[in-house]
Amino acid sequence: MKNRDTTVILWVLLRALASGPQIPSKLARVANVPFGRLEEYLGTLAARGLVRVEPADGHEMYSITLVGMDALNHLDSGLRMLFPALE
Repeated sequence: MKNRDTTVILWVLLRALASGPQIPSKLARVANVPFGRLEEYLGTLAARGLVRVEPADGHEMYSITLVGMDALNHLDSGLRMLFPALE
């Protein structure tokens, strides 16, 4: 598998969270990253206020914040400018 840029992985995570709160195991599958690495990415997003974590039914649930949605919209716009095929 080709290495992906961290920005792409963070974008994938934000896009997944835009559809609703997710548990870490599902996010790891969606982003195709090992669980340990996922924790680093989610920590980065949480530290910047882009996602929040809340306990639910004995699990951690991650959800996107308003700041995260704004960042996702900017990323989407920029990526569409660079790669028109994403439209």
